[in-house]
Amino acid sequence: MSDIDTPQEMFETNCSTNSEPFALQNLGSYMEPEFSENCIVIIDPGMQIHNRAYAIVRYDNDMYFRQYLERGNKKFLVPLNTQHDEIELAGEFEVVGCVVQQKQRKQKPLHYYHLNRLTGEMDFTISGKTKNKEE
Repeated sequence: MSDIDTPQEMFETNCSTNSEPFALQNLGSYMEPEFSENCIVIIDPGMQIHNRAYAIVRYDNDMYFRQYLERGNKKFLVPLNTQHDEIELAGEFEVVGCVVQQKQRKQKPLHYYHLNRLTGEMDFTISGKTKNKEE
């Protein structure tokens, strides 16, 4: 039996020092309807956080999967499901990484960043899109 008691401990021992993308399972309804409970999300720790990004953030001794929003000088973690409260990031926080992809059972993977062929930059989309064969 493992000495690890909580999912956060397991994450910290396996993922938190990793610079490569990794997968986590979404637990709860906080991010519905875009992310259903138990879907798998791919996190890229190298992706810079930005306004409206879906992110994994460590704050106040907890880890959250929420949308990161900036309103003026204030920063928030906002659940997509309006039945849950948003969290103002009033102190220091750590960005674990941004969600770049999700996979739900019996569906094609959805990607949240796509290469803009005109600018060469990565464009972010709020609603995930399937990748074209050319990409």
